[in-house]
Amino acid sequence: MKNKVLFFWAFIPITLILLSSCNNNWKTYVVKAGNHSTNDISTPLTNKDKIEFDFKVNTTWYYSEPENPGWNKIRGMSHGHHQENSSARLGYQCFNDSLLVVGAYCYVNGVSPQENPLQKGIIDTIQPGNKVYHCIISRENGKYIIAFEDKKWEGPAGDDLNWGYTLNPYVGGDFTFDHDWRVEIKDLKK
Repeated sequence: MKNKVLFFWAFIPITLILLSSCNNNWKTYVVKAGNHSTNDISTPLTNKDKIEFDFKVNTTWYYSEPENPGWNKIRGMSHGHHQENSSARLGYQCFNDSLLVVGAYCYVNGVSPQENPLQKGIIDTIQPGNKVYHCIISRENGKYIIAFEDKKWEGPAGDDLNWGYTLNPYVGGDFTFDHDWRVEIKDLKK
Protein backbone atom coordinates (compact mmCIF):
# COMPACT_ATOMS: atom_id res chain seq x y z
CA MET A 1 0.00 0.00 0.00
CA LYS A 2 2.84 2.38 0.89
CA ASN A 3 4.40 1.87 -2.55
CA LYS A 4 1.07 2.62 -4.26
CA VAL A 5 0.67 5.89 -2.36
CA LEU A 6 4.27 6.89 -3.14
CA PHE A 7 3.74 6.04 -6.81
CA PHE A 8 0.50 8.06 -6.84
CA TRP A 9 2.17 11.17 -5.37
CA ALA A 10 5.10 10.88 -7.81
CA PHE A 11 2.85 10.17 -10.80
CA ILE A 12 0.57 13.22 -10.44
CA PRO A 13 3.29 15.96 -10.57
CA ILE A 14 5.08 14.29 -13.49
CA THR A 15 1.80 13.94 -15.40
CA LEU A 16 0.89 17.58 -14.76
CA ILE A 17 4.31 18.77 -15.94
CA LEU A 18 4.07 16.70 -19.11
CA LEU A 19 0.53 17.87 -19.87
CA SER A 20 1.37 21.54 -19.30
CA SER A 21 4.44 21.33 -21.54
CA CYS A 22 2.27 19.90 -24.34
CA ASN A 23 0.15 23.06 -24.32
CA ASN A 24 3.02 25.51 -24.04
CA ASN A 25 4.68 25.63 -27.45
CA TRP A 26 6.10 29.12 -27.06
CA LYS A 27 9.62 29.61 -28.38
CA THR A 28 11.74 32.54 -27.27
CA TYR A 29 14.15 33.95 -29.85
CA VAL A 30 16.88 36.27 -28.59
CA VAL A 31 18.68 38.49 -31.10
CA LYS A 32 21.80 39.62 -29.28
CA ALA A 33 22.85 43.29 -29.27
CA GLY A 34 24.75 44.15 -32.46
CA ASN A 35 23.36 41.16 -34.41
CA HIS A 36 20.65 40.87 -37.04
CA SER A 37 19.40 37.36 -36.22
CA THR A 38 19.50 34.47 -33.78
CA ASN A 39 20.95 32.16 -36.45
CA ASP A 40 18.21 29.62 -35.67
CA ILE A 41 17.60 27.24 -38.55
CA SER A 42 14.33 27.98 -40.33
CA THR A 43 11.63 25.33 -40.33
CA PRO A 44 10.56 23.85 -43.69
CA LEU A 45 6.86 24.43 -44.35
CA THR A 46 4.57 21.44 -44.59
CA ASN A 47 1.77 23.72 -45.76
CA LYS A 48 3.72 26.16 -47.92
CA ASP A 49 0.76 28.48 -48.46
CA LYS A 50 -0.10 29.38 -44.87
CA ILE A 51 1.48 29.98 -41.49
CA GLU A 52 -0.33 30.94 -38.32
CA PHE A 53 1.26 32.15 -35.10
CA ASP A 54 0.84 34.12 -31.91
CA PHE A 55 3.42 36.46 -30.44
CA LYS A 56 4.00 38.60 -27.38
CA VAL A 57 5.57 42.07 -27.20
CA ASN A 58 7.86 43.21 -24.39
CA THR A 59 9.96 46.28 -23.62
CA THR A 60 12.97 44.95 -25.59
CA TRP A 61 11.04 45.90 -28.74
CA TYR A 62 11.71 49.61 -28.16
CA TYR A 63 14.79 51.19 -29.74
CA SER A 64 16.09 54.57 -30.84
CA GLU A 65 15.06 55.31 -34.40
CA PRO A 66 18.08 54.77 -36.69
CA GLU A 67 19.16 57.11 -39.46
CA ASN A 68 17.93 54.64 -42.10
CA PRO A 69 14.94 52.92 -40.49
CA GLY A 70 13.71 49.60 -41.77
CA TRP A 71 11.37 46.85 -40.72
CA ASN A 72 12.25 44.24 -38.12
CA LYS A 73 10.88 40.83 -39.06
CA ILE A 74 8.71 39.08 -36.46
CA ARG A 75 7.78 36.03 -38.57
CA GLY A 76 7.37 35.29 -42.26
CA MET A 77 7.31 32.68 -44.99
CA SER A 78 9.42 32.20 -48.10
CA HIS A 79 8.73 30.24 -51.26
CA GLY A 80 11.85 28.63 -52.66
CA HIS A 81 15.46 29.01 -51.56
CA HIS A 82 15.88 32.77 -52.07
CA GLN A 83 13.67 35.08 -50.00
CA GLU A 84 13.90 37.72 -52.72
CA ASN A 85 11.89 35.49 -55.08
CA SER A 86 8.63 35.33 -53.17
CA SER A 87 8.24 35.92 -49.45
CA ALA A 88 6.06 37.79 -46.99
CA ARG A 89 6.63 38.98 -43.43
CA LEU A 90 4.95 40.52 -40.47
CA GLY A 91 7.34 43.15 -39.17
CA TYR A 92 7.47 46.09 -36.84
CA GLN A 93 9.09 49.50 -36.40
CA CYS A 94 9.59 51.79 -33.43
CA PHE A 95 8.89 55.50 -34.00
CA ASN A 96 10.13 58.25 -31.68
CA ASP A 97 11.47 55.62 -29.25
CA SER A 98 7.92 55.04 -27.99
CA LEU A 99 5.41 53.99 -30.69
CA LEU A 100 5.46 50.40 -31.97
CA VAL A 101 3.73 49.76 -35.30
CA VAL A 102 3.21 46.40 -36.94
CA GLY A 103 3.21 46.08 -40.70
CA ALA A 104 3.61 43.77 -43.65
CA TYR A 105 6.06 43.58 -46.49
CA CYS A 106 6.94 41.18 -49.27
CA TYR A 107 9.54 40.47 -51.93
CA VAL A 108 8.27 39.72 -55.43
CA ASN A 109 10.44 38.17 -58.17
CA GLY A 110 13.57 39.97 -57.00
CA VAL A 111 11.88 43.32 -56.31
CA SER A 112 12.21 44.57 -52.73
CA PRO A 113 9.60 46.59 -50.83
CA GLN A 114 12.04 49.53 -50.88
CA GLU A 115 11.74 49.55 -54.68
CA ASN A 116 7.96 49.17 -54.77
CA PRO A 117 5.89 50.86 -52.02
CA LEU A 118 2.88 48.64 -52.87
CA GLN A 119 4.82 45.76 -51.32
CA LYS A 120 4.69 47.16 -47.76
CA GLY A 121 2.30 48.83 -45.38
CA ILE A 122 1.52 49.66 -41.77
CA ILE A 123 -1.31 47.59 -40.27
CA ASP A 124 -1.72 48.65 -36.63
CA THR A 125 0.03 49.56 -33.38
CA ILE A 126 1.22 47.10 -30.75
CA GLN A 127 2.42 47.46 -27.18
CA PRO A 128 4.11 45.44 -24.43
CA GLY A 129 1.96 43.76 -21.82
CA ASN A 130 -0.03 40.59 -21.32
CA LYS A 131 -1.72 40.69 -24.73
CA VAL A 132 -1.11 37.84 -27.14
CA TYR A 133 -1.25 38.99 -30.78
CA HIS A 134 -2.42 36.66 -33.56
CA CYS A 135 -1.38 36.55 -37.23
CA ILE A 136 -2.01 34.42 -40.30
CA ILE A 137 0.15 34.82 -43.41
CA SER A 138 -1.24 33.08 -46.47
CA ARG A 139 -0.70 32.94 -50.19
CA GLU A 140 -3.85 32.87 -52.33
CA ASN A 141 -4.45 33.60 -56.02
CA GLY A 142 -1.06 35.23 -56.60
CA LYS A 143 -1.27 37.43 -53.47
CA TYR A 144 0.02 37.39 -49.94
CA ILE A 145 -2.62 38.08 -47.32
CA ILE A 146 -1.54 39.02 -43.82
CA ALA A 147 -4.36 38.88 -41.30
CA PHE A 148 -3.27 40.55 -38.08
CA GLU A 149 -5.88 40.52 -35.34
CA ASP A 150 -8.99 41.96 -37.10
CA LYS A 151 -7.08 43.79 -39.87
CA LYS A 152 -5.84 42.62 -43.28
CA TRP A 153 -3.10 43.61 -45.69
CA GLU A 154 -2.72 42.25 -49.21
CA GLY A 155 0.34 42.38 -51.42
CA PRO A 156 1.59 40.71 -54.59
CA ALA A 157 3.36 37.34 -54.49
CA GLY A 158 6.19 36.16 -56.72
CA ASP A 159 6.67 32.81 -58.43
CA ASP A 160 4.97 29.91 -56.66
CA LEU A 161 7.58 27.27 -55.97
CA ASN A 162 6.78 23.85 -54.57
CA TRP A 163 8.51 24.28 -51.22
CA GLY A 164 9.19 26.93 -48.61
CA TYR A 165 10.26 27.71 -45.06
CA THR A 166 9.47 30.01 -42.17
CA LEU A 167 11.41 33.22 -41.62
CA ASN A 168 12.64 33.84 -38.09
CA PRO A 169 12.98 37.17 -36.25
CA TYR A 170 15.46 39.56 -37.86
CA VAL A 171 16.57 43.09 -36.95
CA GLY A 172 16.44 45.86 -39.53
CA GLY A 173 18.22 46.34 -42.76
CA ASP A 174 21.53 48.12 -42.17
CA PHE A 175 21.08 48.73 -38.43
CA THR A 176 21.12 46.60 -35.28
CA PHE A 177 19.95 47.17 -31.70
CA ASP A 178 22.24 48.19 -28.85
CA HIS A 179 20.40 45.70 -26.60
CA ASP A 180 19.10 42.12 -26.85
CA TRP A 181 15.69 41.76 -28.55
CA ARG A 182 13.48 39.02 -27.09
CA VAL A 183 10.71 37.63 -29.30
CA GLU A 184 8.20 35.04 -28.05
CA ILE A 185 6.37 33.14 -30.81
CA LYS A 186 3.95 30.25 -30.76
CA ASP A 187 3.53 28.58 -34.15
CA LEU A 188 0.03 27.17 -34.69
CA LYS A 189 -1.46 24.54 -37.01
CA LYS A 190 1.67 23.35 -38.79
